[in-house]
Amino acid sequence: MRVLFDIGHPAHVHLFRNFILYLNKTGIKTTVVSRDKEITNLLLDYYQIKYTSLSKQSQGLTNMFFEMLSRDWDIYNLHWRNDFKFAFGTSVSIGHLSALSSVKSFNFNEDDDEIVPLYAKITYPFSTKIVVPDCLEFTKWKDKRVIYNSYHELAYLHPNNFIPDIKVVEKYNLKPYNYIIARFSALEAHHDVGINGIHQNLWKKIEQTISNFQVIKSIEKSKTHQIDPWDMHHVLAFAGMVICDSQTMTAEAAVLGVPSVRINTFARKIGYLKELEFKYELTKSFLPEEENDIITFIRTMASNKFELNNYQEKRQLMLSAKVDFNQWMIDFFHQQANEL
Repeated sequence: MRVLFDIGHPAHVHLFRNFILYLNKTGIKTTVVSRDKEITNLLLDYYQIKYTSLSKQSQGLTNMFFEMLSRDWDIYNLHWRNDFKFAFGTSVSIGHLSALSSVKSFNFNEDDDEIVPLYAKITYPFSTKIVVPDCLEFTKWKDKRVIYNSYHELAYLHPNNFIPDIKVVEKYNLKPYNYIIARFSALEAHHDVGINGIHQNLWKKIEQTISNFQVIKSIEKSKTHQIDPWDMHHVLAFAGMVICDSQTMTAEAAVLGVPSVRINTFARKIGYLKELEFKYELTKSFLPEEENDIITFIRTMASNKFELNNYQEKRQLMLSAKVDFNQWMIDFFHQQANEL
């Protein structure tokens, strides 16, 4: 049996890496293809996952369309040579592969359909199954949905899969809980059109508010980073706070029990982030124009030492209600394999 993984984003390296390593150890042959986006290939190299990079990230809908066609062709040819039984990913192309072959495709997504409407329209009708968290909001393709009680981030940050290492923090001469991580996203995905994040004037006001703390900046598409990508989750786990316009880092901070402030046009939207914010109170979101509320919240959190113990208690409540998503994927795979 051979299984295909199509990985197009750095976050999805983390999502699938433990699952891929498990399959490799148990003798299941895997083929991994990637999209050269940001640090995707760098992470695959670090985790020693063999892969073939099929394309580079394109800009603009026309270029993205031709990139999709090229990836579809390459993936179909790979299947012709390898006879895949299953394909896993967050990928348009594995859905199209199912339309052209007997390969069962399982598309994983944690964004509500209305957040990624184009992706949903060109992917979901062709995918065998759409694997989504129970907090995701959708109205169509109900018969294709496989629902689970977890988050993508719990495939690699659940306590079963990740133990924060204080030595990594010391490597960067950081003092635990006395620094703040600031993450700035490029917001260049097709679903980010018209979306705003942390603008320069707002960041200047935030900097003045947190001037007593060391700030670790992570800037998407920047060639220089203060922290090696494979160390970031350890550094994140010991941060006092995260200020960002990134959905992924918001969720990562939340499942680690680290206070986070998300500032972008998606504030108070997206099912899994709404659950983390309003059910578990592990994060807080604001629109970029809500400057006074943003500054007041950050100032209050900083003056209260970020309420770290309170957030860890909330995290434990969340973990008690959720499952280890990596183990869920392993169990799901065996279930599907047994049905062949």
